[in-house]
Formats: sequence, structure tokens, C-alpha cells
Amino acid sequence: MRGAAGVSLSASLYLAFVAGAIVLALLERRIALRNERRLLAEGGTEVAPAVFLWMTPVYALHFAAAAWEHLALHRSPAPAFIAAMLVLFAASKWLKWAAVRALGDAWTMRVIVPARPRVASGGPYRFLRHPNYVAVIGEILALPLAGGAFLTAGLFGAAFALVLVARVRTEEAALMSQPDYAAAMGSRPRFLPRGQR
Repeated sequence: MRGAAGVSLSASLYLAFVAGAIVLALLERRIALRNERRLLAEGGTEVAPAVFLWMTPVYALHFAAAAWEHLALHRSPAPAFIAAMLVLFAASKWLKWAAVRALGDAWTMRVIVPARPRVASGGPYRFLRHPNYVAVIGEILALPLAGGAFLTAGLFGAAFALVLVARVRTEEAALMSQPDYAAAMGSRPRFLPRGQR
């Protein structure tokens, strides 16, 4: 079924989903930006800003790439697959917001070491060092896959993984130099509960 503009109902619903995800991402950026400004004003130190500059376009462009692939290549995955990816996306958002709640006003998108560090060990941080990154990986895969944008999921998933390697290395180098963080989080797995570090 197609509307006046020639866009099917399923495509319209997928584009609405992508638009909603963009709105959520912008709200998240606004919260992080507010925290970043305050932490820097209080004497915090940003670590490896170039990594964030690479991460931003990878994350931002995957929305447009997924929408383009869905429309241009007429992707139409099975309803059960779409439902599974929507559940994965929702679970990823839930995990991200659990991490945000645990970090409170220390949650940022840039890597900023506060002048007075506080170790978050509640919420998902009881089990993982980096639950927020697990959530973002889930988002970056689930959003394009929900629209059958398999090329986008593969390309941007791989690109984000490469940037994430650099991000984790620089972030952990800074945080592990803090004795309280090293003592609390050093033995916890990075990405998978009870998994290998």
C-alpha cells in the first residue's frame, strides 16, 4: 500500500521509527553536553578528543544511511525479524538509560575525567565496565536491521567497533590511573557479564 508520495506504509513507519530515534539521540546529546560543560568548568580533563570527533559522524550518519538503504533498495524484512530488531533497539535504549542513571551528572559522550572522580558501581556497572557502549552497539545494529538495511548495519557496525577500540583504550588508560576506579572496576568484564575481559 502506497501513499500519495509513493512511499509504502511500512516505509513510512520505518522512517518514523528512524526519526524518533534521532530525536532521542538529540535529547541524549543535550544531556551529555550539559554535563560536559559543567565537568570542564569544574576542572575536569578531556581525554583523546579526536576519538569523539570520529565517533560522532559514524553514529550520526548511520541514521541517514539506514533510511536511504531501506528506501532505495526496497528492503522489506520479515515481520518477525523487524519485531526482534525493535526489541533489541528498545533493550539497548533501556540499558543506555540505566547506565545514564547510574552515572548521573557524570555521564558524558566525550571522555572527561572529573576533577573529583566518583566511581559508578551501581546499575549495570555492577556487571560491566562499559554497559553504555554495549547499548550503543545494539542501537547501531538494530536500527538499520529493523529496516532491512543490512549493508548499513555491517558497514557502520564495523566502523563504530574500530572507533570503540580506540575509545575504550584511551578511556581506560585515564580511568585506571585513578586508584578508586581501578580497585572497583579493574576485575569487571568490559562488555559481557561473566565474560572474558
